[in-house]
Amino acid sequence: MRYLTVILLLFISSLGLQAQGLGCHNCSKECILENVRYSPEDVTRFNEVMAAIRPDRDLPMGDLVIKVAKLLLETPYVASTLEIDPEMLTINLNKTDCILFVEMCLALSQTVKDDNPDFETYCDYVRQLRYRDGIVDGYASRLHYTSSWAIQAAVRGIMKEVTKECGGVIKNQWFDFMTTHPNLYRQLRENPDLVPAIRETEEKLNTYEYYYIPKADLPNRIQNIKSGDIIGFDDATPGLDIAHVAYACWQDGELTFIHASSKAHKVIINKTPMIEYINGVKGNDGIRVFRLQ
Repeated sequence: MRYLTVILLLFISSLGLQAQGLGCHNCSKECILENVRYSPEDVTRFNEVMAAIRPDRDLPMGDLVIKVAKLLLETPYVASTLEIDPEMLTINLNKTDCILFVEMCLALSQTVKDDNPDFETYCDYVRQLRYRDGIVDGYASRLHYTSSWAIQAAVRGIMKEVTKECGGVIKNQWFDFMTTHPNLYRQLRENPDLVPAIRETEEKLNTYEYYYIPKADLPNRIQNIKSGDIIGFDDATPGLDIAHVAYACWQDGELTFIHASSKAHKVIINKTPMIEYINGVKGNDGIRVFRLQ
């Protein structure tokens, strides 16, 4: 049976199928995860990270995600890695963009604290973060707006938005960008029937109250931000909420952040302090702050 399983895995690998064979962490058997797009290299990276952070598994989540984030420094930045048909859970541990990096660090931290910290468990944590109610049901089930992603995580007790507590003020936030610009999204452009489902999400988001810390106020508010907080850099584009996300990181008495940088083409600790960075970014009017629980 073992021999037949290995032959089957080699056959699947040779076909280049989306779900590939792997050796589960903490598991001696070979297995294939259905409806998950990943590679053996992702599993290898997962196992390496798990081994490295296991001694720190009892740290508070904010401290643990910083440990994980630093292990993932230099990971290449690659945009649009989820925009593949058909829609399914896609795992990338060797390339990332800004939101996927934040999601990856959080899911890895959740996994190492789990009683069964294997690759399948990690995939489930990613699924629960990325999709509405943790169910993959086409493009519209993915949480495209960062606010949706954060609200669902807050409902599940994973994080709490602390922007107001950190000195934030009311923001006149509105959501309609995706449905008023469907031509910018391939799936909406090719499948107009998806637009009503996205509009329903936007309408629900429009019922919430939002806060932000204006960048002019940030020098008097940064002392309220902790390492490991998720920072959402506001987007001033009408109908959008957050343009970039990162993990806050205090270094040598200055607040900076760890992020997947499109400019540097990799995951870095930003050399420019947060205040200086924000002042130099056009189209950004402040930040939101989310604290892990």
